[in-house]
Amino acid sequence: MSEKVAVTGKETITYDGLFSVKELYQFIDDWINSKGYFPVELSVEEVVEKDGKVITAQLAPFKKLTDYAKAIIQINIMISDCKEVEITRADKKQKLNKGKVIVEVQSLLETDYEHRWEMKPWLYVLRTIFEKYIYSPFLSGYKKAVREDTDHLKDQIKAFLNLYKL
Repeated sequence: MSEKVAVTGKETITYDGLFSVKELYQFIDDWINSKGYFPVELSVEEVVEKDGKVITAQLAPFKKLTDYAKAIIQINIMISDCKEVEITRADKKQKLNKGKVIVEVQSLLETDYEHRWEMKPWLYVLRTIFEKYIYSPFLSGYKKAVREDTDHLKDQIKAFLNLYKL
């Protein structure tokens, strides 16, 4: 069985105000592609309520670091009380959304994701020894890289949402 190790805990970004749902989703998708991650969309839901739309999306992009390890960044986007508004910015009318955005980001490092070291019990023991004594410097380097990617994503999302503040 592959092992998933949490590199970072769930870190939350909250924002309340004007933004564009489409541009936020496109921005995250562009970041995923630019960093070499394979986009995986687990679920997207949109519910219309009397207070506004409630949109939830779960993304889990991954990047194969080696044949043995891969990085996964879990992104949960929750948008509530989302209403469409029209504002005038620089003498141009622009349609934006107004609501509350919560983005949760967590990163994982998955090892032996192809289950190659589990065919026989002696391979499993060998894998444990291999990971502990030989491969540990590589794994710590991979964890550092995933942590840096996660921090960069969080900073970019915060900066993107702050562009909409008036």
